[in-house]
Amino acid sequence: MKPAGELRILVVEDDPFFQRVLTKRLEVEGYQVLTASDGREGMKAIVSFEPDLVLSDWMMPQVDGLELCQSVKTGLREAAPYFILLTARGEINDKLLALETGADDYLVKPCDQGELMARVRAGLRIVLLTKDMRKSAQELRGVVTELDQVREELAERDREAVICPGCRRVRVAPGRWVDLASWLKSPSDAVACRECHGGAADHTDAATGTDGR
Repeated sequence: MKPAGELRILVVEDDPFFQRVLTKRLEVEGYQVLTASDGREGMKAIVSFEPDLVLSDWMMPQVDGLELCQSVKTGLREAAPYFILLTARGEINDKLLALETGADDYLVKPCDQGELMARVRAGLRIVLLTKDMRKSAQELRGVVTELDQVREELAERDREAVICPGCRRVRVAPGRWVDLASWLKSPSDAVACRECHGGAADHTDAATGTDGR
């Protein structure tokens, strides 16, 4: 897991006192913290600050937390930060609405500071694990692409190869021949085949009827 100092948290809260409390608690943990007073400021901050996690109040002027969450999750999709919604609305229907809208977690105010920090740490672990999985998947796709290219190169090489029936050398290009063992090991070792054990070999290309040398 990254050091706390490399992790960014955005606090979107219109209550100045609660905003300061949250900010101080998060900074004590070592996180980088930015604040916004409503959803509109929060949206701008998400674009510029690129937080790993957002702690947002639900009930705010201008744009509320639910609207902010929906906008972020819809617009940024996989790149969206982990979103924890804070609200005094504790009815089950409110919780379901928040989660269905896209919130990753939900806490009812007033919330215990210990529980809040535990939820924050859990959210950040999920964020980092998700990033690692996407990075690994991207690297795996790169490896698969390279393997496909190698297979295609080998297939092309096999299609172009012609074996001399006399000396058992392989023609890898017009006028260029290589020992079979070397060809199987590396096609870059190609050499010109000028004599086949006293000139007894027939280098006629069976496919074209021409001299491969």
